[in-house]
Amino acid sequence: MESIFVFLIKASAGIILFYLVYLLFLRKETFHNANRWFLLIALISSVVLPLFPIHYLVVAEQVSSANVFTAIPDTFKHIPVISGREQAASGFSWQLAVITIYFAGIIIFVSRLLVQSFTLIHLIVKKRAKSTNGIYIVENEKYNVPFSFFNVVFINPKLHKQEDLPEILAHEQVHIRENHWFDLLIIELLTVIFWFNPFIWFFERSIKQNHEYLADKGVLAQGHNLGRYQALLINQLMGVQVIGVTNNLNFALNTNRLKMMTKTKASVIRQMKFAWVLPAVALLLFAFAEPDYRVGGQENESGSTPAEVALVSLESVKMAGVIKDEAGKPLPGTSVIIKGTSVGTVADRAGKFELSIPEESTIVLSYVGKKKVEAGYAEITSGSKKGNTYNCEYVMEDVVIEIQNNTYDGKQQLSPPPPPPPPVPATKKEVENTPPPPPPLPSPNEEKTIFFVVEDMPQFPGGYAALQKYFIEMQHKIAQSKGIKGKAKVAFTVDEKGKVTDVKVPEKDNEKAAEGAIEIVTGMPDWTPGKQRGKPVPVKYLLPLKFE
Repeated sequence: MESIFVFLIKASAGIILFYLVYLLFLRKETFHNANRWFLLIALISSVVLPLFPIHYLVVAEQVSSANVFTAIPDTFKHIPVISGREQAASGFSWQLAVITIYFAGIIIFVSRLLVQSFTLIHLIVKKRAKSTNGIYIVENEKYNVPFSFFNVVFINPKLHKQEDLPEILAHEQVHIRENHWFDLLIIELLTVIFWFNPFIWFFERSIKQNHEYLADKGVLAQGHNLGRYQALLINQLMGVQVIGVTNNLNFALNTNRLKMMTKTKASVIRQMKFAWVLPAVALLLFAFAEPDYRVGGQENESGSTPAEVALVSLESVKMAGVIKDEAGKPLPGTSVIIKGTSVGTVADRAGKFELSIPEESTIVLSYVGKKKVEAGYAEITSGSKKGNTYNCEYVMEDVVIEIQNNTYDGKQQLSPPPPPPPPVPATKKEVENTPPPPPPLPSPNEEKTIFFVVEDMPQFPGGYAALQKYFIEMQHKIAQSKGIKGKAKVAFTVDEKGKVTDVKVPEKDNEKAAEGAIEIVTGMPDWTPGKQRGKPVPVKYLLPLKFE
């Protein structure tokens, strides 16, 4: 659902930008036929461009340490995360409210369009349209203003004299001959989808106004008297619009429309104003562009990593995957790496990714707080296939991280690990003559999850040493004050806000040991939450405690 609203926002931005180009540079010009196609293509482009974004490559270099990584800025790292607990506590979901309002608007405008259309269809059937020179005419007393609906012209015989019919029919014949109904059908359907955007209604008015300019031009080109035709239009001034998919004779009847009939045709040079659409399209392409993340490594003389050179020579297939958690929610930012290489990508906000993989290769999915997932080539190619792409879906389970704990004996004191020795500075000549280290070879028995991009685990205030000290001191304090003896394992989750939640005791020697373990964990201060691509994520822990 989130991806739908992202599309609506992007398409709305395109609609606004293209209409501003028309309003500022093209609206008052007399090349009405070119304006017609501009308005129509602009609408279609606003909808199509967000669906096919340009992809650009973002390369993150690996650093020497296996535990330190370079951050990759992601388009969604600043998106606020609202957990289910927060929604339940607030009792109100803004997302649900927005969805309800949006679809209620769609239902209203679809109903309006259907009712108006069926009213005209019923009138056509009831009054039995008459054919005259290839045009179907329906005489009715329901509508005062002449208008065309597809290839049918509606006229009120009580209000329009016989001598007015040539100009009226000539006007509506232009609408029918040039298929103006197609433009109106497109804009009416888009107003149903983008009803919340006021600029879509501006587009609708401009399209209909431009249709009238074209019809006026066509009537006068047939030799009809200008003064008589303008008088006929003024007589229809008090009429009202019938329906969105109709061309009304009096639509947008103002001084500007009357002036357009006598305005000198614009020169070819003035049509260069259409060039303003180029920076508008470029701006939209830039705004809608999406990054493809790749992880760089040691480069050879050709500028490619050894793994990439090896992959080029192999046959490859394209896969499209979706990554979710056990609750069915997408996992944006999941690392997807071809095993044994630094080639890969990351999942987008909907948990989706695309990757080309060589034959007999394996992909590795990693996400902080989740169990690593591996999928082999045979498993991938055995799934469903659409075109040249294999579609796969993966569910990543929560992983429980066990914290090592030392039993307090009254003498043992935890000391932080000694700092690494400072590096010996190398001379400039030594640096230049030192060849780059070879890439590490993958181990088939390797079980440790390797993240090629930022994966921040939760941090206890003061670090791991402070966490160990807290556990040791609290075990001793509770054991002495409450006379507790025994062992217990306590599981807990550090949530997206760094708070300790979901405290459980899966193993215990006795109830008092379980109570003491819960007291220790619930008394912990807030942690710095774990993060995946800058987005806070929950992480589960398991802590063994011993009271003696």
